[in-house]
Amino acid sequence: MIKIISTVLLLGTMIPIHAQSAGNVGINTSNPEKELTVNGTMKTSGMTLKDPIEKLGPDENYSFLIKSPAPDNKITSYNDSFVPTSPAPINLIQFKITCNDDDKDWIDEYDTKINSNKFLVVIASHGFTQPVYTVTAPWITPMPDIFAYSSNGTWKLRADYVGFSTDDALPKGVWTLNLLVFDRAYAKEFNSVQTVNTTGTGAAPAPLIQ
Repeated sequence: MIKIISTVLLLGTMIPIHAQSAGNVGINTSNPEKELTVNGTMKTSGMTLKDPIEKLGPDENYSFLIKSPAPDNKITSYNDSFVPTSPAPINLIQFKITCNDDDKDWIDEYDTKINSNKFLVVIASHGFTQPVYTVTAPWITPMPDIFAYSSNGTWKLRADYVGFSTDDALPKGVWTLNLLVFDRAYAKEFNSVQTVNTTGTGAAPAPLIQ
């Protein structure tokens, strides 16, 4: 018992601990704002959050708590104000891609260099600067063929009006592709092949998410 008390007293002399009359305790701070305020890093084997959780005020900024994979299991705080170049759980990236002289409306394999093992990419919206047409059936409405796909560890982009083209007199077309990029640690990707009946209708045998 003497050894334990001596250890506690020794730690108390090394770490500044301040107690206020209101009952708040602060470590490395003389003005604790809550029951326990730690000005520095903290290591714990577990954490429990009790309801109700205090809401942020209208002028207060937010932070994400992010846990690294095992065996490190470190928890760090993410806030865009102090890591502006780091990815968030959900990111919006816009690409403006100019087509070449031969294929004025076609992007076959544009490499975004985004790691497909770490991120999931979804094309949220798109735009194209030039009108397109077909000489065989001018009444047909052109439909764009646009998607993102993973190849060799990165996300590639494809965009094309299949069977259509721009007028030769027009300049090269420019695609605007708005991507939603999700961190795979916070998203799931389901690839389930479904078969429908001859009438074109059907139903999944079981819900993929419930």
